Amino acid sequence: MEAQFNLHSRDFRGNTIEFDVKNPSVPDISEELWEFEYQTGSFTNRYGDKLFSELKYPWLSDWSFAGRSGGWFVLITDREFNKIPERTLNRMEKIVDKYFKNYGQELQKFYQKNRTV
Repeated sequence: MEAQFNLHSRDFRGNTIEFDVKNPSVPDISEELWEFEYQTGSFTNRYGDKLFSELKYPWLSDWSFAGRSGGWFVLITDREFNKIPERTLNRMEKIVDKYFKNYGQELQKFYQKNRTV
């Protein structure tokens, strides 16, 4: 998954490193459960926190979603992009891609374990 830069930076303080996370593969779950997840972000926010903590770069200050439907995973930093080594960007892209590919499976596990709805 290729990183993009400052696509939604007007919404944040600092520079942004962004990843297109629209349309993840998801399991067949009830509409009621989807509505609950959409309103609360119960799983998605925890999953985003877990992804962010795996990145472990002190120059990343926070993460968020951006775009009309929250289809961009955004990392917030004050670092200039030309000062981020290519190997670091490659590692970040691989980690985000791993989480994106596993989103549906992990969502299903979460709600099977935490019967919230």
